[in-house]
Amino acid sequence: MSPQIGRLALGWAAFLILASGALLLTLSPGTPEFVVTLFTLCLGLLLGLIVVVGVVWTRRREKREGGSQ
Repeated sequence: MSPQIGRLALGWAAFLILASGALLLTLSPGTPEFVVTLFTLCLGLLLGLIVVVGVVWTRRREKREGGSQ
């Protein structure tokens, strides 16, 4: 994973998490806006998890390939 792509994706994930988290504090549960915002929060968390897993996987692979040479 390119470092620039990882930073960009992590920035978007942080934006989605912070924005939807702040909105969830102001919305009342049970409304359609609340459900969409909760879905957006879940997507942000999923994107962040994918980025973190990708970075860890890439670093382990680089460490393994660098150590075997």
